[in-house]
Amino acid sequence: MAVFCKTEALRRNLQALPEVVSLGEIEVEDNIIKYISIETRAIGGVTLHQLDIADAPGLFEFYTEGLSEKPRRLFAPYPLFHTPPSSADELVSRITNWKSENDWTALILVKDGRTIGFALLKRFSTERVTSAIVVRDEFLKRKMGYLLQSMIVEQARLLDLKKFHVKIVSDNLASVRLHEKCGFKQTRVLPPPIYEEILEYLSDSDKKNGNEPVDRHIVELVIDLDHGI
Repeated sequence: MAVFCKTEALRRNLQALPEVVSLGEIEVEDNIIKYISIETRAIGGVTLHQLDIADAPGLFEFYTEGLSEKPRRLFAPYPLFHTPPSSADELVSRITNWKSENDWTALILVKDGRTIGFALLKRFSTERVTSAIVVRDEFLKRKMGYLLQSMIVEQARLLDLKKFHVKIVSDNLASVRLHEKCGFKQTRVLPPPIYEEILEYLSDSDKKNGNEPVDRHIVELVIDLDHGI
């Protein structure tokens, strides 16, 4: 499909999202979303752009100050946040290395000059493509997670991907429902040893907060792009 046709299809699909009031500039290069300006119903104007080295200070502030401990623990995609970066300079190095791999794409969601959301489509040149999203604490329940995941779905379409998957902690019902709203379907429950560190952290948090223990596991959800959102 020609670049112009793909860009117009992207515009139509985004405009159809219930959270989008209007779209401004859209820039796509080599089937990668570079920039989009959006007027949203919940919080007004926002922009999305492809991650760049210059984003490191704002992304570091977002990760260390904009997220509470739990989302930081749950959002740890290699190579940017697999271990928490100690400084913006360290994040510069990680972004530089990440960009050299050339089979990832990441979108920064910005409101009034601040990073309020971040999304990844990881290793789209393999058969096991996955995605991850995270939203600044103060913008939760403002439909920004849905917007980000919808953007990642559209990015996957631009790349002509057939499907991709996400992995979610089973009692994170808000995330499960968000992905189902975007067209994902649960395909399997992963064996307990997988992601054991995260499950142990959540169990320890329950005990620390005086809550009853929860029987958690990791579920995998997959979206089939051949059948629409």
